[in-house]
Amino acid sequence: MYFKALNIKPEAFIVHEPASGYFVNKDIPVFVESHGVERKHWELQFKKGSVYGYNKPSLKTRLFFPLWRLKMGDKGLKKADKLLLINSEDKEYVKHIYKRKEQDMYVFRNGVNMNVFKQSIQPELFTILFNGSWIDRKGIKTLVEAAKVLFNKNKLHLKYLLIGTGKNEETILQDWPAYLRPQVTIIPTFTKAEEQEFLVQSSILVLPSYFEGQPLSLLQAMNAGKCCITTNCCGQKDIINNGKNGLLFEAGNVSALAALIYKCFSNPAMASMIGNEARTTCENRSWKIVSDELADFIISCLNKPHF
Repeated sequence: MYFKALNIKPEAFIVHEPASGYFVNKDIPVFVESHGVERKHWELQFKKGSVYGYNKPSLKTRLFFPLWRLKMGDKGLKKADKLLLINSEDKEYVKHIYKRKEQDMYVFRNGVNMNVFKQSIQPELFTILFNGSWIDRKGIKTLVEAAKVLFNKNKLHLKYLLIGTGKNEETILQDWPAYLRPQVTIIPTFTKAEEQEFLVQSSILVLPSYFEGQPLSLLQAMNAGKCCITTNCCGQKDIINNGKNGLLFEAGNVSALAALIYKCFSNPAMASMIGNEARTTCENRSWKIVSDELADFIISCLNKPHF
């Protein structure tokens, strides 16, 4: 390995989950870092009623993905000294599946860039921001179906700003009905400065994901003082206190999402109040604070006798 070629004996390894199995059992402490437990995500794709029922993995993927991707992650999660997990839902899953003890797991926090937004500005036209890859896991079908409900039932002409999609306008608009396409703006990629401008242009953020780690797009929108609507799972439910600093609904529930969007549209004072509380939530989430927390945990472990 690289560290052996340099004649280095590290005090510890901090290893990303998929490669972690290669580093255990080498007489060097191993901290496995996960952005969302991959075995849990894999199982979700086969869960009855899941959005993944639309596009289940191919036979080839089902045969080989567990071997080349999941095997080493499983080994690391079972045998590493400590696990650095990104949300409490993953922690409970790891306890159950890998039989890990409470003291061997640490749930770390993501940070945000501080002091970028001093106040939240509401755009003239009510604009729903979606920030993420345009893939099933992100709940894109739920978003489109909710948009249909809002147009057909509530007669709302809302703007949808889709950024960081990774797919072009022509491809994404095929997922939208023709009567809604004029209301949809698509930005496949963006810079940090552009992201800040898109947040200013938005009324709310909607993140209807089925699976996340601890989404930065959610935290960045909260730091901008935006009311965020997201799913009651993964890192989202660690961050959001429903009705206080954001709004939660069950993944895949189209009518619930439509109702919450309508609630924000019809009650801007409520949305503003939630957005202000969201910004307060982010006040102690600078990158320095959260990185210091993680470093302190690792150092405290290494300083313990017989670690």
